[in-house]
Amino acid sequence: MLEKVIFAIDNDKDTHAVAKFLRYVDTEQVMGRFGPMQHLIGSYEGAMECSYMIDARDLPKVQRFIENQDSVLHVPADTRQPCHLEFIRDPDQPDMVLGSMREVSSAIAMLQGAWTYNLATGKYFVC
Repeated sequence: MLEKVIFAIDNDKDTHAVAKFLRYVDTEQVMGRFGPMQHLIGSYEGAMECSYMIDARDLPKVQRFIENQDSVLHVPADTRQPCHLEFIRDPDQPDMVLGSMREVSSAIAMLQGAWTYNLATGKYFVC
């Protein structure tokens, strides 16, 4: 299992921007140059957004779609280890170490400032 990265794309409410991103990832996957991607819903600093989870090794390939994002969440392969936020808008800001990724109920997730909902599994997660 590889380290994963969770992120939202720029202009995620713009249908054309989302379609361009999904078309790019789909093409790269068909060509065998991109790993699996999961569609998520998340909350970051209290704002809900569509987000995606990919293998960390594929992060450089999506940089142009996330240039204006505050940060991306790194989830280690060993989920007992802490997650960390990498601040991409301000690369001089050190990474913020968080807790380990763990499954929680929807009620607990909604009490947090940040959470992730996996559409495929129907489960909520927090760090």
